[in-house]
Amino acid sequence: MSNAVPKYRIYPTLLNAYVRYLASEAAAEDYSNVDAEGNYRLTPDQIWEQREEELLNCINRVRTATTEAQAKGTAFNEVVDCLVNSRKSSREDTQIESVTQPDGTKAVKATTDGFTFLFDMESCKRAAAYFAGCIPQYYCKADLQTKYGVVELYGYADELRRDKVYDIKTTGRYTFPKYEDGTQKDLYPYCLVESGEMQSCSSFEYTVYVPSGGTGRTPLITMTEYKEEYTYNHEKATERLRLLCEGLIEWIEAHRALITDKKIFGGENE
Repeated sequence: MSNAVPKYRIYPTLLNAYVRYLASEAAAEDYSNVDAEGNYRLTPDQIWEQREEELLNCINRVRTATTEAQAKGTAFNEVVDCLVNSRKSSREDTQIESVTQPDGTKAVKATTDGFTFLFDMESCKRAAAYFAGCIPQYYCKADLQTKYGVVELYGYADELRRDKVYDIKTTGRYTFPKYEDGTQKDLYPYCLVESGEMQSCSSFEYTVYVPSGGTGRTPLITMTEYKEEYTYNHEKATERLRLLCEGLIEWIEAHRALITDKKIFGGENE
């Protein structure tokens, strides 16, 4: 590990925003962006501009309204952690309680960011059983040497068990491999191995949950589980992270005048 003061501090959400920005051209050509007449719904330039703004907002930590889908994912993740560790919610903005439906069905009521969800108890218990023995929300960090100086990579791994790392995802629709471009699968294991907190990492898994229900006729939300697993190779992950970070740094320096939140610059006063 390096003792040098990092010039930049980068976390997975930011790196994912950069990857998304790089994929703008491919997104323009995707079938979902082309109507029945073969016309773009959004032009390539519009997508570039939209994703560039998203990247800048991510760097500047611009707060946006939480969507129902985002709140549902946050709530479910917290429910799982509470069941695994037999504890109450540790999030100030989240309340979780067991409730019984009029028909006697057990459910978990979770409220966060102004949204309330009723999760099927059995779905929650199955997810909790899968992560039994895991350490939740494990903070990790490590330095990465780049041609532009030292980068500190950091973040919270959702679940950690022995030599395997998990990231819990909730999505409305899933097809494999939905998360192959995600950077969590490289960054978290890299930090854990490089820092010496983990001797080696065998694999990284995106554990994906697709909710159904949550309507008037079907009030309880049940979860269907999918697993997207990647074998971890430290050397390859290091090179991928280095290339991505160097590209992101070049973008950051070209747009430095627009960056108002200086936390990304590790060696500067925040």
